[in-house]
Amino acid sequence: MGFHCTDCLYSAFALNEESGLYQGACSRGYTLANPHVHVSPESHFAERPEDLVPAVDPYGAEYLRTSNVCGEFRRPHDVSHDRRV
Repeated sequence: MGFHCTDCLYSAFALNEESGLYQGACSRGYTLANPHVHVSPESHFAERPEDLVPAVDPYGAEYLRTSNVCGEFRRPHDVSHDRRV
């Protein structure tokens, strides 16, 4: 299965009621897109939020990923564990 941006505390997703598609945002500066769609702006929408992954890094360059999860990925429960230490 693996992790998805939807599991990360830096991401937020919204459903566009008109199109029925999701759009995602990352507060770390990554642009989230559907890697299977190669036309913009259509690539920035998906049927499921899990289909959106980092495509552009915070500096505006293509995100050359070896996985669909960035190095800044943080799950909400990881933060609560960090605070207890």
